[in-house]
Amino acid sequence: MSWLEDLSAAWKNEYADLDTTVLAPMTRLAQLSVLIDTFQQEIVAPFGVSTGEYAVLAALRRAGTPYQLSPSKLYSGLQRSSGGMTKSLKNLELRGLVERTKDPHDGRGSLASLTPAGLDVQDQIFKAYLVATQELFSPLSPRALAEADTALTRLLDAFETGSAR
Repeated sequence: MSWLEDLSAAWKNEYADLDTTVLAPMTRLAQLSVLIDTFQQEIVAPFGVSTGEYAVLAALRRAGTPYQLSPSKLYSGLQRSSGGMTKSLKNLELRGLVERTKDPHDGRGSLASLTPAGLDVQDQIFKAYLVATQELFSPLSPRALAEADTALTRLLDAFETGSAR
């Protein structure tokens, strides 16, 4: 018996009068969350950035040329606090990966932009992530990957709908 089967059996034993079948998929999702965090950290760590800092670099890259966004667009798009975004931007700026300048359209605001070094680091991490992800999913057929994506989309929808309550 796997640890998950043991866990499910134990809860079923303790709560025989309740339907505990939802606990197995939730436990699998929790375990996947831990494994995905570790997977991502292992990819970005050699480049000297955290996964949160990489998210900032990636958001700037996705913005397209000239690879710049306001801090408020960054923290709302990445669902971070303004304080957390300020810290990430400061760390990235100290490493020369991002520069902050005054927003020419808003005298009170600023813009965060990828530097050439930041663009290079983002590109290297993205390519490393893509290769590692392709290797990870290589045992899955295209059909199995599409089916998994469909199931994950449904689960994500359930979480997003449930969290909106």
